Amino acid sequence: MDELVGVAPSGSLGSGFDLPAFRRALDEDPDFIGQDAGSTDMGPYYHGSSKTFLPRATYKHDLAIMLTAARARRIPLIVGSALTSGSRETLLQAVDILQEIAREEGLSFRMAVVDAELDKADLKRRIARGGIEALGPEEALSPAIVDRCGPICAQMGVEPLIAALDKGAEVVVAGRACDDALFAALPIMKGYDRGLALHMGKILECAGISAVPCDLAEPMVGRIRKDHFIVRPGSQHLRCTTVSVAAHSLYERGDPCIQPGPGGINDLTHSLFRQEDPTTVAVSGSRFVPTPYKVKLEGAELVGYRSVVLVGIRDAAMIGQLEALLEQTRERTAERFSKWNVEKDYTIDFHVYGKNAVMRRLEPIRNATPHEVGLLINVVARDQELANGIAMYVRGTLQHISYPGIVNTAGNLAYPFSPFNMPVGPAYRFSVYHLLPLDDPCEIFPIEMMDVRN
Repeated sequence: MDELVGVAPSGSLGSGFDLPAFRRALDEDPDFIGQDAGSTDMGPYYHGSSKTFLPRATYKHDLAIMLTAARARRIPLIVGSALTSGSRETLLQAVDILQEIAREEGLSFRMAVVDAELDKADLKRRIARGGIEALGPEEALSPAIVDRCGPICAQMGVEPLIAALDKGAEVVVAGRACDDALFAALPIMKGYDRGLALHMGKILECAGISAVPCDLAEPMVGRIRKDHFIVRPGSQHLRCTTVSVAAHSLYERGDPCIQPGPGGINDLTHSLFRQEDPTTVAVSGSRFVPTPYKVKLEGAELVGYRSVVLVGIRDAAMIGQLEALLEQTRERTAERFSKWNVEKDYTIDFHVYGKNAVMRRLEPIRNATPHEVGLLINVVARDQELANGIAMYVRGTLQHISYPGIVNTAGNLAYPFSPFNMPVGPAYRFSVYHLLPLDDPCEIFPIEMMDVRN
């Protein structure tokens, strides 16, 4: 075939999308619909707890539209990282939603379920063999870390998805997967250039983010051809430009021209972006460079229970010496809670919004003195009661703390709501963020085929 067409309804399953634009995209006669349904962007809580980021009803709403559209056109629907972390628990929730939609809409199809959660005993055996590299954590992956973590998932490349399609799947729902792989799998299976397919997948996975104006909820259409691909928005109110498409090509990477992935890197050093018409950009020159096959592992462990207090401060004297006051509060808290060990039993973190809260040590503007700031008191402790107690003690200390220039004795902090303290619950951190070498790209991604009948 001269070209293969893919549609991305949205950059985030469950967040909704522009229905008129989706219908317009479907008028381009797509060969498949792809949808990313998860990420690590939401933080470690969802990976450690195996909870979904959004309510079930929102996922069902979006999937119902996509599934009915795909089956009406007899084209594959490919969903990956379902739902959020891509764990087995959330993957099965996605399967249940799709089966429920099938019953309600009278749909029948062949579905592949691709699991990305690792068996921990098998992972420990692989650790003993060696060859696992850390991507971020300083500590080498160990059996003890594996035991402390919730579900540990591997981020699959295109190969398990291709295997599922090759088995005759009309719907593919996968656990944790590389975002670009969801859109590159069918083109690569059909013989299109791997570098171009993965680059097109990178553009499509965030849908309208690569358009002007950018919008994650706007559908995007990609057409891959022999030596280039083109992308354009489904909406007639948006447009792709060479700048917007090139900018998203550089998204989420350390090196602006190199995108590592399972089995190789996509080299965009010589990629060319050409404005084909006012809404469409053509891309060529992307090149896939093979490397030993490795997949990224993701896992998070419970570190305690979180409690937060949010307050406002509008006192120039207090703001001017806030760092010293926060340190004094830390010291008084350590004395008050001396039965417990700082760092081992609890941690206190302050975010001063309006003064370095976002970039913190990397903030280049160091001497700004805002007239007001927001202070987030963040306490993580070994149990929720201790976290609540420390957070409220810290708050109370700052509420009445004395300092040079003070003009009141009880009005240091302004509270936006009551109760002041918000128990958040379990807190997690990423402890598994490592590369696992594989001999076979599909060896840890079992595929279950099911016949879904209404």
